[in-house]
Amino acid sequence: MNLVCNFTGLANPAPIIQTFYAEDQIFNDVKLDGVVTLVDAKHADFHLDEVKPKGVVNEAVEQIAYADRIIVNKIDLVGEPEIASLVQRIKNINRLAHLKRTEFGKVDLDYVLGVGGFDLERLFLYLLFVVGLKHFPCL
Repeated sequence: MNLVCNFTGLANPAPIIQTFYAEDQIFNDVKLDGVVTLVDAKHADFHLDEVKPKGVVNEAVEQIAYADRIIVNKIDLVGEPEIASLVQRIKNINRLAHLKRTEFGKVDLDYVLGVGGFDLERLFLYLLFVVGLKHFPCL
């Protein structure tokens, strides 16, 4: 069985993700398969540039950073140079996520289900081999 949770708007994904691991009942019964972020190509720069008060995270940046899959939607509303710039900006935030461009939110269901992205073992291996141990002395 698949369960898709849609957290509409600019929700910070961290507390939602933590819930899957902090609550024993949820951890035992539900597996977090992946985080999919939908980016509005027309308005993304506005949200990414939004300055927050000290100590408050920019939710748009957080959503991209936590994503395993990123869907850049509404590409029909902006030109190719703007899309290329946005895609580069997204990759600067999250180089690991798979990215797909689309119009009208059209994307294959296989792209958002069966992601297998939120895997703690995979994250550990990424930290170990890509980032390097020098950045994580506790490992």
